[in-house]
Amino acid sequence: MIHYKSAINLIIASVSLSGNTSNLHVYSTMSEFVILKAFKVQMKFSNAPIIKEVIWHPPILNWIKCNCDRASLGNPGNSSCGGFFRNSAAIFEGAFAVNLGVQTSLFAELMGAMLAIEIAFHRGWK
Repeated sequence: MIHYKSAINLIIASVSLSGNTSNLHVYSTMSEFVILKAFKVQMKFSNAPIIKEVIWHPPILNWIKCNCDRASLGNPGNSSCGGFFRNSAAIFEGAFAVNLGVQTSLFAELMGAMLAIEIAFHRGWK
């Protein structure tokens, strides 16, 4: 029979060994920090996200430009699409956003483009 303190030390040592040989990253929550610290696990943090500058270019005079995007949490997964319209003076003309339910990322991308075309047609934009 093993003493309970020995059992606790064995558990801590096993978790520490497993955690320190893992390639996974922590999520930087306080509760996760406290737990990993208690088990003597060295924390591996993710790299900071890369920030990329995006510059919007206006359309030619008297045109309307639509910028569309989509998101899909998984493929397939919960998906949505949206877009916004601006004229050549960069004045906001309208926007749309749609929850598509569980779909593929390709479906979400195509729906965004088709909805933008439908909205432009119904508003008489050529």
